[in-house]
Amino acid sequence: MRTKTAALLLAACTLWSGMFCAAGAADFTDVAPGAWYAEAVGYCTEHGLMTGVSDTAFAPEDTMTRAMLVTILYRQAGSPAVSHTVSFSDVAAGVWYAQAVAWADANGVAGGYGDGRFGPEEPVTREQMAAILWRRAGSPEAQDRQMFADQAMVSAYAADAVDWARETGIVSGRGENRFEPAGLVTRAESAMMLYRWLSGEDNPQQGESGQDIPSLRIEAGGRTFTVVMEDNPTARAFLEQCPMTLSMTELNGNEKYYDLENALPADPQQVGQIHAGDLMLYRDNCVVLFYEDFPTTYAYTRLGSVEDPAGLADALGNGAVSVLFEVQS
Repeated sequence: MRTKTAALLLAACTLWSGMFCAAGAADFTDVAPGAWYAEAVGYCTEHGLMTGVSDTAFAPEDTMTRAMLVTILYRQAGSPAVSHTVSFSDVAAGVWYAQAVAWADANGVAGGYGDGRFGPEEPVTREQMAAILWRRAGSPEAQDRQMFADQAMVSAYAADAVDWARETGIVSGRGENRFEPAGLVTRAESAMMLYRWLSGEDNPQQGESGQDIPSLRIEAGGRTFTVVMEDNPTARAFLEQCPMTLSMTELNGNEKYYDLENALPADPQQVGQIHAGDLMLYRDNCVVLFYEDFPTTYAYTRLGSVEDPAGLADALGNGAVSVLFEVQS
C-alpha cells in the first residue's frame, strides 16, 4: 500500500485542483449561520460537491470557473469512465479537470468555444450556469415562461435554460426582476443553484445508467451500516461479487483494506479529501474502507459512502477486522 502525505496537502489545499479541504458550513468562518447560502453550502460540502478553499474558509464571494463547474457535475454523475477524447487547445492531457471536461463534452453538458478552446479557467456567467445545469437535467421544457426585465439580454442558446431555471426556482433575479445573464456566478450562488436543483424533483438522481443502484449493507464489530453506492461500472462490478466477507487489514489509523483476487474495472481519480465512511477502490483490486477524515493526493475509484458513519471507527477497531458486504434488499 502507501503512506499518507497529509501535512503537505494541507499546506497547499486548493479547490478542484486535485487537492481539497473538507468542512461543513458550520466550520467555515466566512459562512455566517444565518447567511442566505449557509444551508446550501452545508448541503454541497456534505455531499462532496463543493469544498472549502481551506479548512476554515469557503470563499463565498469568489467566482466559479468552468473547470470547477464541470468537475462538480462529473462527480455528481458518479465519475463515470470516459473514453471520449477532447482536442481543446487549453485542456492538457492529465490535468485535474481533463476527465470532467471530456465527460461534459461527450454528454453535451458543456462544450468548447468556436475557437477550439474550452476556457477552463474562465469564470462562469449566470446564463452559462443555467444552460449547463439545464443540459445536465436533460434539457426539460419550461411550462410557465416568465420574463425577466432584461430577458432580451439573454443569449439565444440559454433562453430555454433560463426559463426552466426560473420556473423550477433554481435561479432568481438580482433585483428589479433583472437576471443579469452576463453576471459572474459566485461560489455562494453556485452552491445555492446546485442545492435548489439537486434537492428538487427535476434532476438525474439515478446517475448515468438510468437504473436504480442498490445500497450495500456492511456488518463489522456487531454493528450494521448502510453504504450508498455510486452509479459506475466499478461499483456495479463490486456489487455483483456480494455477499462476501473480507478480512480487512488496518493501515495508518484511518482505513481498512483488502486485496481482491480479481481486478475490477477502475477509473481512478484524485479525490483530494477522504471522508469517514468512504468506500473506495485503490488501483484495480484493493478495496478500502475509511473511518477517518483526511486529505490525500492518491487516486481512487469511488464505490460508495456510508450513509451514517457515526460509530464506524469503533466498529472497525484498531486491527484486522472481518467485514460482511451484502446487497441490501
